[in-house]
Amino acid sequence: MNPLPRRLKKEPLIEVVWQVQFEGEQGMGDVLPGVLYTELKKTHSALRSRRLPSADIPAPVAQIDPNLRFAPKMLMEEPGGSFIWQVGDRVITLNCRTPYVGWDKFMDATEALTRIAEGSRLIPSPQHHSLRYIDLLKDDLAADLAVLKLVMKLGDREINSRVQMRVEIPDADCLHIVQIANPAQAHLAGEQVTGSIIDLETLPANAPSNWDTLRAQLGLLHDRSKALFFGQILTTETIQKLEPEY
Repeated sequence: MNPLPRRLKKEPLIEVVWQVQFEGEQGMGDVLPGVLYTELKKTHSALRSRRLPSADIPAPVAQIDPNLRFAPKMLMEEPGGSFIWQVGDRVITLNCRTPYVGWDKFMDATEALTRIAEGSRLIPSPQHHSLRYIDLLKDDLAADLAVLKLVMKLGDREINSRVQMRVEIPDADCLHIVQIANPAQAHLAGEQVTGSIIDLETLPANAPSNWDTLRAQLGLLHDRSKALFFGQILTTETIQKLEPEY
């Protein structure tokens, strides 16, 4: 197996998201944001918070709609900072915007967030968590799907573009959910950019039974996601064009 790049000089990564889902008492999403805000403020002095539109959805409606059940209600961020924290009745997320701070710093921030959540005593135990990487290969590099190790045919017709797909890939003790869209658009640094989106979410096959188990799984999710992205999704030629460092 070829060695995996340590980093890419032409970084295609546009967002990283860690998410944990849990069950709790109704209305906990109104209490938990205050706890997280107070604790995060100790290390992020310029932290600001704002309500999200989903906060105005009646609880009975959100309870029965699977698309709303895990919707965050509150967003917290530090102007000019890399991280965004979101929280709802049954979910907490940590998002990292571009430029990516690197895995070590992101994992440290994730672990710190889990300790705040655990210390609040509002969440008995986590139920599911995942690590998600969203990459955009710009048009000058990825005008079609030839930059990926992906072959699609319908009958005798080869499909190289205008694709939206989702596939689940079991991988030993993990599950990968891969979504690919071409063409796709993203708003980056004040401009609209087009290309191919690769959305890779990795979950542990075994849900964590407690917070210690969850923290122990973070490195596994990162390593398996990275191995799939560089080993099974991008072609060797594409990796070289992104100027890898080993």
